[in-house]
Amino acid sequence: MFWGLWWLPLRSLDGLGLGPAAINLWLYAVAAILLLPVLWARRARLIVSGVPLCLAAVLFGLAIVAWNGALQTGQVVRVTLLFYLAPIWGTILGRIVLGEPVTGRRVLAIALGLGGALVLLAEAWPPVPPALGDWLGLGAGMVFAGSATAARYGRVDGRALTASAFLAAAIVAGCVAAFGTEPLAVPTAGTLGWIAIVSLLWLVPVTWALLWGAGRLDPGRLALLMLLEVVAAAASAALLTDEPFGLREAAGCALILAAGALEATGQHTAYPVTRRTAL
Repeated sequence: MFWGLWWLPLRSLDGLGLGPAAINLWLYAVAAILLLPVLWARRARLIVSGVPLCLAAVLFGLAIVAWNGALQTGQVVRVTLLFYLAPIWGTILGRIVLGEPVTGRRVLAIALGLGGALVLLAEAWPPVPPALGDWLGLGAGMVFAGSATAARYGRVDGRALTASAFLAAAIVAGCVAAFGTEPLAVPTAGTLGWIAIVSLLWLVPVTWALLWGAGRLDPGRLALLMLLEVVAAAASAALLTDEPFGLREAAGCALILAAGALEATGQHTAYPVTRRTAL
């Protein structure tokens, strides 16, 4: 639900005179600095996790930077729903990389999710995302599924991944700011204080919770179980913005939520329980 409301602090910071590139850079730079002690304390886990941790962190950094850009430049409900095609990419990656079976329940859930996307994009033919924000939301879901797969493959430690992902996101955001056309805004002391508050009290704990779960659930199920984000985003956008939310958006939302509900009623075994994991 907190992720569904994430657009509120992003747009509030944008209202202080910071563009998308600057917001991403300063948010994740502050978060990375705050989490440097965690990186040092978990250095043994970082070394053990190796390539899976690096890959998961870089992909998550890419996903979150694209996701923030989508929320700032696109319509909240549309980009949220397009992000939630992630279960499709998660199921494909889970099958290819992890050898996980694709059940009939999952196939039906994917069909409902794709149906919701088609309804959402039915205003034009072919039904492709018409705006940059839509493409960013769709791409963020794809890359997020890759990050979750890498985290599960390497049984990556959640706290180490959180700190590493923020560092990766800061680097990605810095590259976007350096090579983008948007001039980089330097925050005032007051604005930097608000950025620190958002990072410490919202971004860091919510991201840690997400990544902790990502290492323990298959990526398709993870994304489907996060569908409360869609509810929170749709409700808050309908109440607090003038973005369109008509019959087509409601139908697409209902189909994608139905996909999540179908999956949520199934089995939830993440991985075999051993003596160590039981402890």
